[in-house]
Amino acid sequence: MYTRRDYLNKKCTHCEYYAQFVTTAYVNSVASKIGLSRLPKSEDPDFNDIPLREWDMLPIPVGTHSLMISLADYLTMAGAVSISKEAARQAVEKHKGESNE
Repeated sequence: MYTRRDYLNKKCTHCEYYAQFVTTAYVNSVASKIGLSRLPKSEDPDFNDIPLREWDMLPIPVGTHSLMISLADYLTMAGAVSISKEAARQAVEKHKGESNE
């Protein structure tokens, strides 16, 4: 696991840091709530063409806040959006993999 200090000291990428808070169930939840039909069509690598209010309204998995505290961080709205967007990236990758099978 990467701590907040690891992230700030560039020992991991933004994606690596926030990916550690993403569960398989959350990937499926984000894909369902934002829409797996919309996510792969996004023209922005950070999904910034999907309104921020939609990301803000997503529920965060239970236990995320305590896990972040254990890594010397805490949950903010920006962090929650970063976790959700990482889950969306994983959903798109999973969908691509399933489409190629």
